[in-house]
Amino acid sequence: MQIVSIEPLPRSKKRKRITLDTRESFVLYAGEIRRMPGLRVGEDLSEESFESIKTSILLPRAKKRCLHLLEKQDRTRADLYGRLTSSGYPEDIADAAIDYASSYGYVDDRRYASNYIYFHQEQKSRRRLTQDLLRKGIDKDIIEDCLDEASLTSEEEKIRELIEKRHYDVSSADPRDKAKMIRFLLGRGFDYDKVREALRSLS
Repeated sequence: MQIVSIEPLPRSKKRKRITLDTRESFVLYAGEIRRMPGLRVGEDLSEESFESIKTSILLPRAKKRCLHLLEKQDRTRADLYGRLTSSGYPEDIADAAIDYASSYGYVDDRRYASNYIYFHQEQKSRRRLTQDLLRKGIDKDIIEDCLDEASLTSEEEKIRELIEKRHYDVSSADPRDKAKMIRFLLGRGFDYDKVREALRSLS
């Protein structure tokens, strides 16, 4: 493998991205690069040397970064993977660091999905909950299992509760108020026909 470029990261003079002709890349501090004579543009980097860098420098650093990201909030595996790779860690190192955190129970997509559903089920439809969790990178089967396990209020009842919470009076609402309420409920992921039926039942 040949080193094709060594470039400083944006907003960081101390950290540099090393890119190989295999399109793989990794980030080291400038001081670390200076202490490794073979890390120069145009030089070959052996598989053995690359593995040594990954296991002795990058993996411990990625584990520490992963645990730091989990200190203040729960995160999905996909979220952590995206943050680690965007910080310059190779894909296999990102996976290994997340596996390490998972082995201690710090990363659990099923737990994340269950908690998300618990805290948002009163304001969002099943469809919206599914869409939100899919965007967070959680597997659809896990989402469906967690939704089935949750004691979800019926869609119709949720709609009526949200209407009441917003102090919407069907009898005095003008067309503009009605349109605004419909947009609000559709934005929460509720089906249009169910929204229309709920408003009709309250009139």
